[in-house]
Amino acid sequence: MSEVARDYQARITGFAPFTEWSFAGIDFDGFRSSECMLQEAKARYDQFFDPEDGEPRLFFSLGGGERKIMRQASAQARATRANPPSQLNWYFMEPIAHEYFARLFLLDGLGIRTLLQP
Repeated sequence: MSEVARDYQARITGFAPFTEWSFAGIDFDGFRSSECMLQEAKARYDQFFDPEDGEPRLFFSLGGGERKIMRQASAQARATRANPPSQLNWYFMEPIAHEYFARLFLLDGLGIRTLLQP
């Protein structure tokens, strides 16, 4: 994890760097108990997308980066749905990645709330 990603995760979640929250056997970046809100923070992901059309760069798609993110999101969404009233927010530092994954999560019916939070 880069220093920027580590700092972003800590800022979003309020957890100390390198801290994960395990819930139903799945790791999350953070948890807000007052809202029963599980959190995942993604920093500097726009580098994996073409700025012209917002589509993933070839190395990200073929290298499994997109698939890895979707597997993580699906596993987190299943754990969240199976344990009401828990909720799941994914935070993105940059707009292209936010827009792309918000669309995929919606199309896949994951029920993940996505937020652009620079």
